[in-house]
Amino acid sequence: MNFKRLAKHFPELATKTPAEQQALLTQAYQNAFAAEHKMKLWRSNLLSALLMAGLCFLFVLVLRPALGMSQQTSAIVLMLIAFPVYFFIQQRRFINQLRRSLHKLLP
Repeated sequence: MNFKRLAKHFPELATKTPAEQQALLTQAYQNAFAAEHKMKLWRSNLLSALLMAGLCFLFVLVLRPALGMSQQTSAIVLMLIAFPVYFFIQQRRFINQLRRSLHKLLP
């Protein structure tokens, strides 16, 4: 984990020293992604991947013919829009899980 980049997402840690920030983020990460949460994390990741795949199939099978797009154009649209959006959503979910765990640690 790059703690310097990750600390930018948590303004509540701005008053702490970098060593304290790193220790808190490490502990929050260990609490949020501990072994007892693995099945819940797997399930949520699997559901989001299935939802994304379903939306992409909907786009390819229904919207692409309705809009009159070629196969190449629809593939480019999916790669340039859908794929980065999926990664952005996953990153936001990761940060929100970390934030919930961090708020449990902070007084």
